[in-house]
Amino acid sequence: MKGRMVLLAGTMVLCLGLVGTPASWANSLTFQNVTFDLSLNGSGNLVLGITNALNAGSDWTGIDHLNAFAINQYGTATGLQSTGWSTNAGGLSSGGCDGSGNFTCFNGQSFALTNSFSFEITHSGGTFSLSNPPSLKVLFSGADVPNGHGSLLSQPIPAVPVPGTLLMFGLAFVLFVGWYQWYKRPAGLDGASA
Repeated sequence: MKGRMVLLAGTMVLCLGLVGTPASWANSLTFQNVTFDLSLNGSGNLVLGITNALNAGSDWTGIDHLNAFAINQYGTATGLQSTGWSTNAGGLSSGGCDGSGNFTCFNGQSFALTNSFSFEITHSGGTFSLSNPPSLKVLFSGADVPNGHGSLLSQPIPAVPVPGTLLMFGLAFVLFVGWYQWYKRPAGLDGASA
């Protein structure tokens, strides 16, 4: 009986270990109806996705341009794919990148928002871990936005399991329960004649 319990505990720890690997997690935050997603792609670059920006709520209602953003704990970033934005060390204020804090800031000519877009951020050194929730600062603008801009200042982007991870965990759990039921079946039910 004790051996079965050890086997049961070991199997569950293995399943949880597989589910908890960093590659199976992403980071997501919804703020004022806008969703910010962070993930690492196959090249090890950080991807920042922003969705539902045209349907922003509260004091972000009416944002129509992105001016700048900053992420902390990113090491040495070298730039963004597909934009002419520059990379600066430091944080973000209502005036753009301000050089303060442990952030990497990206800015350039503001561009019109769409409802779904993303940035791929390359880097030349340092490490970045999504398991330690990074903080994001974003500077939007819009003619109808109070004070002319809407800011997300240093909000942590928490880790969440991606749907594939939940599916994998569910499958592992079902297989384990099936195996355990087979293992615990009463003697004489294996189809052999006495």
